[in-house]
Amino acid sequence: MSVAGEGAADPKLVAAAKTIGDLDELVQLIRTGLGRAKPWQRQLAARLGDIDGLMQVLRLTIAMDKPDGEIIASAEAVAGACRRAAASLAGSRADYPALQAMALVGDLGEKLRAALNTLM
Repeated sequence: MSVAGEGAADPKLVAAAKTIGDLDELVQLIRTGLGRAKPWQRQLAARLGDIDGLMQVLRLTIAMDKPDGEIIASAEAVAGACRRAAASLAGSRADYPALQAMALVGDLGEKLRAALNTLM
C-alpha cells in the first residue's frame, strides 16, 4: 500500500485517501451538530463514535503499512459500521437531514470499501 519511491501517486490511492478524509469529516460534522435530547440522537451519536474509532484503526493500519488483508478487513469494518448506523435510523423519528446525512455516510463507507478492495 506504500507509495514510497513512486514518481506520481496512483489515482486510485488518491481517491481512496480522499474518501477516507470525506467520510471522517462528515462523521465529525454530524457528531458536532447532533443533539442528545432524543433517544435516536443518542443512539446515532454512539454509532458515529464507533465509526470514528474504526476510522482511526483504518488510518493506523494504513500508516503502519500492515498487510493488505488487514487493511481490507479494517475497511470492511468501517463500511459495516456505516451501514449499521444508517440502517439504525430506519423506522425512527429522525429528521430528514439526519436521514440524508446517514445515507451519505453509508454510501461513503461502501465507496471506501470498494476503493481499498480494488487497490489490494
